Amino acid sequence: MRPAHAFLALALAACGGNARPPSLASVFDGAAPGDLDAGPAARDAVPLREMPSCGGTAASLSRRQVTVVLVIDRSGSMMDPGTDGTPKWNALLATLGALLPRIEDDVQLGLEMFPNPQNPAMMTTSEAVACALHASIDVAPAYHNAATILRALHGWLPYGPTPTAAALESAGTWFRTAPDRSGDQYIILATDGAPNCNPDLPVAGCRCTSPPAMCQASNPSGASACLDDVRTLATIRASHLAGVDTYVVGLSGVEDFSDVLGRMATEGGRARSTTPPYYAAGSATELTRELTSISSSIVDCRFALQAAPPDPTLVDVRLDGASLVHDVGHVDGWDWFDDTHGAIVFYGRTCDEITAATGGSRLVAAFGCPAPVPP
Repeated sequence: MRPAHAFLALALAACGGNARPPSLASVFDGAAPGDLDAGPAARDAVPLREMPSCGGTAASLSRRQVTVVLVIDRSGSMMDPGTDGTPKWNALLATLGALLPRIEDDVQLGLEMFPNPQNPAMMTTSEAVACALHASIDVAPAYHNAATILRALHGWLPYGPTPTAAALESAGTWFRTAPDRSGDQYIILATDGAPNCNPDLPVAGCRCTSPPAMCQASNPSGASACLDDVRTLATIRASHLAGVDTYVVGLSGVEDFSDVLGRMATEGGRARSTTPPYYAAGSATELTRELTSISSSIVDCRFALQAAPPDPTLVDVRLDGASLVHDVGHVDGWDWFDDTHGAIVFYGRTCDEITAATGGSRLVAAFGCPAPVPP
């Protein structure tokens, strides 16, 4: 079970509403999957007599569900040093080792590595073997999955080419067939090279992702060294249209294919507004910065409401009876997530307070009541 966070009930309707509130127990009994833990202690935490006089109907307030599949490049070049001299694979493992435990309580984390982990001593020159992937993703998404993912990553050294399209398709397939597709869904791709491993590409005139000698008709695996951009872009586009956005992180080594990674980021729906549009990380420090930036945008203190308020200017959010500041400057308090007024986001110390609250805490939003603002 997920750790209990601050949650509980939402008081709806404008001041003076005469509709009788339903029992809180009936609301929680019907809570949708993904709602924050509403155990027995939580059900009775907000007696109706403690609701504000302007309140009416009660409904649940839940933290949004987030699912992420990490698609990690473990091709041979990942053992090369980055711009700071640190092997890229080591930098990636260190960054994920620090980051994943911090977000595993709030995010369902999964993993797909490419190509298929194998013992380098057993590798052959067979194209099918070198570009192979497992039949399903390496680690299916779940809460508290950091240790499992890190064990999988530490279990194999990088080796082989870069079958990016196949790995992204595998992650996309998992999302399409997952029994519960509620909440936000993301793929985070981290790679240090351009996609290849498409044996159907014509070798003549292809853009080579390896030394030019590899892309020769006389080379039995020549086609697999050709740039596989069309298939990769189509795969990312299909996931985006299905509601799964892709963040693209480019490590040192992608510079010659910056145009390709930029298009991948754009198709994924999470391109940056700067140049390059993907998250460029040449050094270990830059990798930590970019992955932290991505995780911060994914794991925010956002809570969904079951219905928008009649008047969004009259909403008072309270934790254990204390009103929280409505701060449109996003420093310390809460604000609407967007103009639909279907969700609120907490910021600064208020976010920390909400996250640290236990199942016995009372978080309510009173519709029809004014909220305090920063002095």
